[in-house]
Order: sequence, then structure tokens, then C-alpha cells
Amino acid sequence: MKPPLLRILFVLVAAAAALFSLAQGDYWYLTLITAAVFVLAAFIRQGSDDTRILILASGEILVIAVAEASFWTGFIVQCAVIGAVLMEEKVPADTRDLTLFAIFCIAALLGAIILDRSNQVLLPFLLVTAMVAVTTLIFTGIQEMRERDMYAGGP
Repeated sequence: MKPPLLRILFVLVAAAAALFSLAQGDYWYLTLITAAVFVLAAFIRQGSDDTRILILASGEILVIAVAEASFWTGFIVQCAVIGAVLMEEKVPADTRDLTLFAIFCIAALLGAIILDRSNQVLLPFLLVTAMVAVTTLIFTGIQEMRERDMYAGGP
């Protein structure tokens, strides 16, 4: 199956940003390795949900490696990883996909600024992790209630 065009574009943006950050970081070889793994994960086994998980996992490791060198380049790579996961099917993307992309990029920017500007490293990380866990529980509960209504014959 041919990789979707938007995924290719987002993967290329992330890889290019990672390559531009090589000169800035102390651990350039880790950035190079994680960029290679990210590109390989993006083009392996197209069409399955496992591909999304591989892209997301390798992309987040790439974000960490790039953000060590440059904050803003790390943010660009984070948005490219989000885009590669979200908008893979449709060209042009519909407004729902673009809205989700914008929301996730803004959330990534706010989280990165909080982690970057805080004097403590562990406390903001734990707060962000707790907020994500609570949000996940809320969305899972709402989805569970919708499924119960649907299977019980409700509206």
C-alpha cells in the first residue's frame, strides 16, 4: 500500500528539522539514529494501526533528541509527528482534522513551555502526566457511556 501524501510530507519535515539540529546538539549521533528509526517506522507496514503506534513512539523519541539541541526545532518536530499520526488519509484534510492538529500543537507548545521555563523538572512533568491521565479517564468514561446507550437501545 502506498504511504499517504500527508504522512510523507510530515515525516520529511520532521526529518529535515532533525537534520538541521545536528550541529547544535551534543549528542548528534542519537538524533541521527532516532531520525532514521522514525523514517523507517513511517514507511513500514502501511495501513495498520500498528504503524501509527510505531510512528508515535519513534517520533516522541526523536522529539526528545531534537529538543535537547533546540527548543523550537523540537516543537517543530513535535508538530510534524502529530501531523503524521493524525492526517494520513485525506488530501486536503477536513476541518475536523485541522482543528485537532491545531489543538494538539497548541497543547504541545504549552506543555513544552511549562517544562522549559520551570525550575523543577519532575513536578511539571508529573502534573502534565496527571492531567493527561485524568483527561484520558474522562474521555474513556464518556465513550463508555455512549456505547452503553447505543447497545441498550438509547438515543
